[in-house]
Amino acid sequence: MDFYKQISKLKQLERNGWKKFKINGRLESVAEHTMSAILLAIYEIKHQKLNLDELKVIKMLAFHDLAESEVGDITPYDNISKQDKFNREYAFIKKFSKEINMPEIETLWLEFEQGKTPEAQFVYNIDKFDAVEQARIYSCQTKNSEIADEFDSRYKYIVNQFKKS
Repeated sequence: MDFYKQISKLKQLERNGWKKFKINGRLESVAEHTMSAILLAIYEIKHQKLNLDELKVIKMLAFHDLAESEVGDITPYDNISKQDKFNREYAFIKKFSKEINMPEIETLWLEFEQGKTPEAQFVYNIDKFDAVEQARIYSCQTKNSEIADEFDSRYKYIVNQFKKS
């Protein structure tokens, strides 16, 4: 498997959840979302002086959507169960991490999915916070309040999570 060829698919893969809102123009890619989430995490760790393993957080964010390069961006709006989504993504992650001899990808991906460590919980919240902020941007661009409305309750939840950290 050509590592670069595989990961570069994330640059072309649009985040499917936004399609529901019929946003005109270019949608963010999975790679753009990942980069944004990484930068948000670095910022939050520094400014909130969080006692987290920063490198682990960055790697977890870098790896958390890797499977989408193969299985696509499966959203809650698709009729695919959480278990089926997990199975598809995990099958790819196991194969990919083995083929490129980076078992750390599988380990950190599973840690994120299980959400039991402070780093995994933080990464989950950053991932969601990035989506909420992107919803606000799309809402303003399109003058479609439905987008922001749908994400508003998530926003309040995420902000409260950061305040607890």
